[in-house]
Amino acid sequence: MDQTYKKDVESRIMRTPPEVLPRRVELRGGVSVLLREAAAPPARRVLLVHPANMQAASWTRVLGRLPADWSCAAVDLPGHGHSARRESYDLATWTASCRHVLDELGWPAAHGVGASVGAAVLAALAAADPGRLASLTTVGGACRPASDAESAEFLAELERLGAPGLLRAIVAGEAGLTPEQAAEAVAHTVPQAGRAQVAAIWRAAAASAALDHADRITCPVLAVVGEHDQGCPVADSAELARRTGGRLAVLAGQGHLPFYGAADEVADLVRAHVTGR
Repeated sequence: MDQTYKKDVESRIMRTPPEVLPRRVELRGGVSVLLREAAAPPARRVLLVHPANMQAASWTRVLGRLPADWSCAAVDLPGHGHSARRESYDLATWTASCRHVLDELGWPAAHGVGASVGAAVLAALAAADPGRLASLTTVGGACRPASDAESAEFLAELERLGAPGLLRAIVAGEAGLTPEQAAEAVAHTVPQAGRAQVAAIWRAAAASAALDHADRITCPVLAVVGEHDQGCPVADSAELARRTGGRLAVLAGQGHLPFYGAADEVADLVRAHVTGR
């Protein structure tokens, strides 16, 4: 990691009040979360789910901008970050892990915020277990499955470049990121997992689609998307908003990773949606 970037992160952490810093919590079943607990009974509880081949720390910039009296849990989905690895994955496994997090934390319900495949995971949870999500915010949501051609291209590039090279290349191609933000995003990928794990995660993510569950979602929905998002385009988020009776918010100048490039805007949108203001 670039030393200038590392020192900047450390200085920002030192200036952050300790009560709003997330801490790593290892739950039963091999699931790990970054948990930021409110000092008093929380005004809101929020569950955040990252994109495929990233991890809970992807939400660091947004977490630091959400109200300090909210309790927030960012989960490492199985196969990511500090959570246990498996030989294969699917949407049902990832959805069950999010339900497990709520159970382990003793949260009857939470407001869900999911990026990319994290949106599909939470859409599935909202549809199957309506009482667990009080609202859903998607960020560059994976609304449709990837095509066979897209999957073949990803796997071919993974074989050619290796996991670290491919994940760096994907981030480098994203709109709306400063060099510092891009470096942070790369640091939050999972290149250490190796080709087999990255491929297994991709196959599960490629088959996941929030729109498959849209007609059974009853909680309020906000679909946030970068105007230059190529993998999960604006039209898909617009369709999710339409089918759920929700709202669409398009972020100017952003691609697929606005929780890095436009963290202030994403946090403001989440805050407004969660509070109904």
